[in-house]
Amino acid sequence: MHSSPRYAYPPVFTVDVSGGFPHHNQAAGTDPPLVPCWTLPPARASAKRRGCAGMGSAGCLLIMVLLTVFAALGLGAYQIKKMQTELLSLRQEIHPQSHSSTPQRLVGHETEVYMKPKQAPAAHLTGKTQDSKSKTLKWESRHGRAFTDGILYRDGGLQVNDTGLYFIYSHVEFLSNGCKPKDSLTHVVYIKRGELRLKLMSDHREGFCQVGSKEMRTDGSNLGSMHQLKQDDWVFVNVSEPTRLTSDYNSNYFGLFKLP
Repeated sequence: MHSSPRYAYPPVFTVDVSGGFPHHNQAAGTDPPLVPCWTLPPARASAKRRGCAGMGSAGCLLIMVLLTVFAALGLGAYQIKKMQTELLSLRQEIHPQSHSSTPQRLVGHETEVYMKPKQAPAAHLTGKTQDSKSKTLKWESRHGRAFTDGILYRDGGLQVNDTGLYFIYSHVEFLSNGCKPKDSLTHVVYIKRGELRLKLMSDHREGFCQVGSKEMRTDGSNLGSMHQLKQDDWVFVNVSEPTRLTSDYNSNYFGLFKLP
């Protein structure tokens, strides 16, 4: 019998079934029957031991990655907790300081002092009925949109209390239904500094109405620019025809404010 080159058949041995003991029923001169018996092949060597408790390299790599991720998450949670603690302590430090830096009312025995930021001097005046004998305009300083803050108003003029750079502006509106060809209107802003009278701005208008026309016509003049003023300077506005000013007081205004 031919055997395959890959698989080797185990050797066959015969065993006496009598076990070495005589059999009385067996005929004399005959050999006892033989029973075939196969021996088992030797046990193969156990497979190569695997690492990481019986898992392969892929399993080991997966475990290492998971451990790294868990470690990073734990470290991140610790850092977040630490930052929250530091932020809470910082807020507790800033909170009392913010209360101490806010403006407070100081109450004394007889007076109350309010701490507030100093505002730049400013004034805005609106028009009012004019005296036909004076070309220097009079203004409303208390009612409506008019106000004075750090600026003194008296007899049509504004007096500044601080030396500095100021923006000065003035707007007037003339109204007429009849005129002569040579009629003109002038609008001037000037200051008084001691005995001096200095012109700051001026506007001259001609041909503001048509001769012989009965229609009411309006013409406005606007002046505004920056000027260096000294303490105690007075600022005034003059027009050539005060009686021609419109009765809409909000159309005529004059003011100034100090620049930072």
